Amino acid sequence: MSLDRKTASKTLRDLSALLEIQGENVHRVRALANASRIVERIAGDLEELVESGEILKIRGIGEGTAAILEQLVAGERPDAMEKAERMVPEGVREMLALPGLGPKKVRALWQDLGLENIGELEYACTENRLVELAGFGPTTQEKLTDAIRFHRASGERRLINEASAEASELAGALGGIDGVEQVLVAGELRRCSETVGSLELVVVTSAGAAVGTAIANLLDQGGHETSGRYRGVTGSGLPVTVHMVGEGDAGLELLRATGSDEHLRTLGERAKTTGFRLDEKGLWRGQDRIECSSEHDLYEAIDCQWIPPELREGTDELGRALSRDLPELVAVEDLLGALHNHTTDSDGSDSVESMAEAARERGWEFIGIADHSPAATYANGLSAERLRDQWRRIDRYNASNSEVRVVKGIEADILTDGNLDIPDGCEKDLEYVVASVHSAFRLAENVQTERIVRAVSHPACRVLGHPTGRLLLARPGYAVDLERVLEACAEHDVAVEINASPYRLDLDWRWARRALEFGLKLAVNPDAHTVAGLDDVRWGIAVARKAGATAANLVNCSGIDQFLRK
Repeated sequence: MSLDRKTASKTLRDLSALLEIQGENVHRVRALANASRIVERIAGDLEELVESGEILKIRGIGEGTAAILEQLVAGERPDAMEKAERMVPEGVREMLALPGLGPKKVRALWQDLGLENIGELEYACTENRLVELAGFGPTTQEKLTDAIRFHRASGERRLINEASAEASELAGALGGIDGVEQVLVAGELRRCSETVGSLELVVVTSAGAAVGTAIANLLDQGGHETSGRYRGVTGSGLPVTVHMVGEGDAGLELLRATGSDEHLRTLGERAKTTGFRLDEKGLWRGQDRIECSSEHDLYEAIDCQWIPPELREGTDELGRALSRDLPELVAVEDLLGALHNHTTDSDGSDSVESMAEAARERGWEFIGIADHSPAATYANGLSAERLRDQWRRIDRYNASNSEVRVVKGIEADILTDGNLDIPDGCEKDLEYVVASVHSAFRLAENVQTERIVRAVSHPACRVLGHPTGRLLLARPGYAVDLERVLEACAEHDVAVEINASPYRLDLDWRWARRALEFGLKLAVNPDAHTVAGLDDVRWGIAVARKAGATAANLVNCSGIDQFLRK
């Protein structure tokens, strides 16, 4: 597998930051930062360029940078990075994760105030110690306090893809225990929450104590609690509870371990109205305990349609289930393609042709290529000339392949005045535009709102990309009146994206549900920058399901010509 340009670029950028914190020679710091940008936009196979030595022929790449890249190609951690990390305390390095803190400010906090971790920084803010520090002041101090609180809350959770990977690994290990008949994933992960604070798994077995001992031994910090429950943490420190039950109780335990609390409360109330009692020990009719080997058994016992886990958030799902009115939720298999994907022409790692072939292998009928527009200089945005060159290659591919169609799009930056950054003279030949905010996140809410409303009013705009700009566990979205934005999208027949990148999942399911109430179409897009990234659609589909979306609600699930007709 070739060295990933983004990984290499990030390593160089991180090293530049650490050296700046140390007060290293400014020319070396700038050289590494510049090399980071060059590497991210480099054409060709980065690993090949490094191994052949051709990388040194690229202006801005010196021997020091080449040596770092050689170690990365060899799968080694660069010596320069290890040395830099030894010189800067871990807590100081963590400060770089806080919005608004660059290397220069982190150095000032460390060297001038003696702060060595985020906890000390938070306490310093409460004492107003940053107010007089050069480059800070009252406003910066206030924003840092908010950023620290967000950072702390975020640190206790995991992105859904990370939690899923940990759950799969643990489920595999549990399934290997003698006597285990089945392992079921429950909890927030089964409900497809955007982020996950703990794992819940149900182990079905008739072997009893021997399996329990093996479960406890398998978990880090593992121990037996009560009623067949074993608590511990994963290798990364994510809390986990394993529920051990016999086959006859599997349905009830899976239901209870999945939650949510509000959903379970409403189910309990429903059980009472049908002459049952639902509690932690089971489903009862008088003194008789009703066996529920599956969740369907329990829902049917109280005369209720089975409710998909994604909907179990205690909103209106029970009422709809009682009326047998729950929709058939959209599934990954319903997708015919996706519209927001990047290639090596901007900041992606794979070519147009490779992305198209990957779409064909997944059984898609189309794939939209929406590389960045000129204003996104940081992402190698396309000029009019480069965009037209891409179109020529797309035309050649489409002419030679009838299984999958490559659609000509662009991800146009929404400029601060609400105009779309479409390359000059290209608008009429573009098949669609994804309009996205990539800058000026701190505008006042009314200004940001009008900026986006104007953008979706543009005739070329077909999809509003990642509508709030949030990065899960990293930054909240910008201030915007989403109600007003959705209203404008409905007025101009613009689809709203559910950005399926697990780092975004933007729009979230609550607002996606509101979009459906407006009659809007959703566009689940992976925002893929690699072939593998196309599979992120699974996370976007999870959000769409939580919103209650059917295949008919997604532009991805109908023919591309139907979408292109406006």
